[in-house]
Order: sequence, then C-alpha cells, then structure tokens
Amino acid sequence: MYQKTSAINFIKEENKEIELFVQVHYDRIYKYCFRILRNIQDAEDAVQEIFMKAINSGKLSKVENESAWLFKISYFHCLNKIKRQRILAFIPFTDQNDSSLVVENQYEDELQFILVRLKPEERALVVLRIIEGYSFEEIALIIEKPSATIRKRYERLKAKIKSILEEDVRS
Repeated sequence: MYQKTSAINFIKEENKEIELFVQVHYDRIYKYCFRILRNIQDAEDAVQEIFMKAINSGKLSKVENESAWLFKISYFHCLNKIKRQRILAFIPFTDQNDSSLVVENQYEDELQFILVRLKPEERALVVLRIIEGYSFEEIALIIEKPSATIRKRYERLKAKIKSILEEDVRS
C-alpha cells in the first residue's frame, strides 16, 4: 500500500512541476509560434506539440535554460510545420485555412505588416532578438548557427525592414 501511495504522490508532484513549466512558458512560446506561423490554430497546435515534445523528451530536468531550450524546439518545429504546409499546398483539394491576425496593442499592426513580408527564418530572428530580447549568443544556441552569422543576418534583416517601411511610406 505504501508503494502505491508513494507512486501516486510522485505522479502528482511531477504533474505539478509540468503544469508550472507550461504555465511559466506558454504565453511566450504561443506568441513566438503565432508570429512565425501567422495562424491561430496552427500556433495553438504547435504549442501543444512543442510542450509534448519537451515533456516527453526526458531532458526537462537536465536543461539549464528552459526558455532558450523551448524556443529552440519551437524554432525547428515551426519551420518544419511550414515546410509540411508548403508540401500540402501542392496536393490538390487541400483546404488552406487563413485566419485573421490578433491585434494585441497599437504596434501589433505595424509588426504584422513587417513580419508578413519576411521569410519564416527572418521572422524567427526578429521575434527572438527584438520581441523576446535574446542576445546574439543565445539566438545562436537556439538556431544552431554561429553568433557571427546571426549578427550578419540581423544586420541584413534590419536593412530589409527599413526598405519595407520606406516602400510603405512611398505608396
């Protein structure tokens, strides 16, 4: 009887830790996925899949920086999801579902205007650097590229965003 009670208590404690883990990181991971995928349902699905991957990986207790680790999982998961969507787009009779964007604050429209015109990898870099505030070194760990490459891509991306905004002003 003691072993059963002990096992039940262990499972309850583990579930509390998992619940706390999800509560702490859910909003930021959802916003990150939404900004890359630009679709509410896809972002919700992605977040569920990402947390399941993280929890089932068995690495949760060994990870030093949970947030960076989750962003890394999210980055690759969202890119893979986009690749799958592009493949499905070539298959006839698939339903491509467009949803409206969520407006969170006065700057969200401008942000979405820019993000829509960027490639998924560029959107990920903008979100990680500007919105989430990660350093180039942290982004390099998440994206698995050298920090010098991330810096160079970021500089090119700033120029691209500047030209997008200038083009919008002219039109």
